[in-house]
Amino acid sequence: MTFAEVTVPMVRAYAREAIGDWLIVAGAVGLFVSLFLTWSHQAPSPAEAVSVVLPPGVPANPTAWQVYSVTEVFLALVAAVLLLTALIGGRRARLGCLVAAGIGLAFALRALGAPPTSDANVLNPVAGIPQYLPSSATAGVGETVAIAALGAAIGGLALSLTAE
Repeated sequence: MTFAEVTVPMVRAYAREAIGDWLIVAGAVGLFVSLFLTWSHQAPSPAEAVSVVLPPGVPANPTAWQVYSVTEVFLALVAAVLLLTALIGGRRARLGCLVAAGIGLAFALRALGAPPTSDANVLNPVAGIPQYLPSSATAGVGETVAIAALGAAIGGLALSLTAE
């Protein structure tokens, strides 16, 4: 075996690990940022919003921090663990992170399909007889950013696992 035959696979493995680590870091940062973006539009469309009164303390476009009680903490911990894993984690840590990121991805996909609500009833005071509007919560950009970030992190974890 020549020197070139030995070093080329090692360089490729190092490059895969470096690219994987950067994807994990980007995924961690993206996931953390997504928690501060809108995860749900509670009020109806802007055309209807003029006549809609949300109860006090119910934001029209809540972030993950405002609409969830425990899950946002789990997602923030996943982001922190992803970041630490990219910096100092070994193979076992990456495998554990892969499981946690998969759970987070499943949650974000579920939230995209069934937007979270604050369980507030929305009153339409303009109607002749005040009535509650049906829940019209729609997904926000936060879920999409979280899904993209977790996808990048999972791809980075898988790539870095192939380098070891």
